[in-house]
Amino acid sequence: MAPVTELAGPLAIVAGVLAVGGAMKIADPAATQAMLGALGMPAAPWLARGLGLLELAAGLAAALLGGRVASAAVAGLYLVFAAVAWRLVRGGQASSCGCFGRLSAPATWIHVTADLAAAAVAVGAAVTAAPGLAGFGASGPLQQVTLLALVAIGTWLGVAILTVLPATLVAARRVPARAAVQEFRIGPPAAR
Repeated sequence: MAPVTELAGPLAIVAGVLAVGGAMKIADPAATQAMLGALGMPAAPWLARGLGLLELAAGLAAALLGGRVASAAVAGLYLVFAAVAWRLVRGGQASSCGCFGRLSAPATWIHVTADLAAAAVAVGAAVTAAPGLAGFGASGPLQQVTLLALVAIGTWLGVAILTVLPATLVAARRVPARAAVQEFRIGPPAAR
């Protein structure tokens, strides 16, 4: 089966999100340690950093080289993340997902859904042997720059979906919404 180049961009995005998470775990393992502890696992800094290194290596390999093995590794990691997030959410623990170092948000169903979607992309890339960015046959510099820009934006949005969105939704549940306008009248103000 010939490689499916249509999956090169989506694979690079989900692999990029994985690599960013890995780099952030290496730089700041505290949130990952807390997540491991909430799961009843050893919470040593070396273990959290080791997980980050694994994510960084798999993410970079899949984003740059693509192929069946690297894509399958990314899919496997995202399936593990989905299971961990599901356990944290179902267990009622208000624990950080541990995904992105100090930027990690509390685990929510958004994590489970996003991790499963990313795993599906990576499975598709593994089945079709999608190339990485280094093997993508861009026809010219404009196409290459456009692809890289779209991958960067997609990666940034993926990180935001897993950090900013869950944190915002959790905060919104804690603080009830208030009406911005207490009274709305058309016409002259009422006499008091």
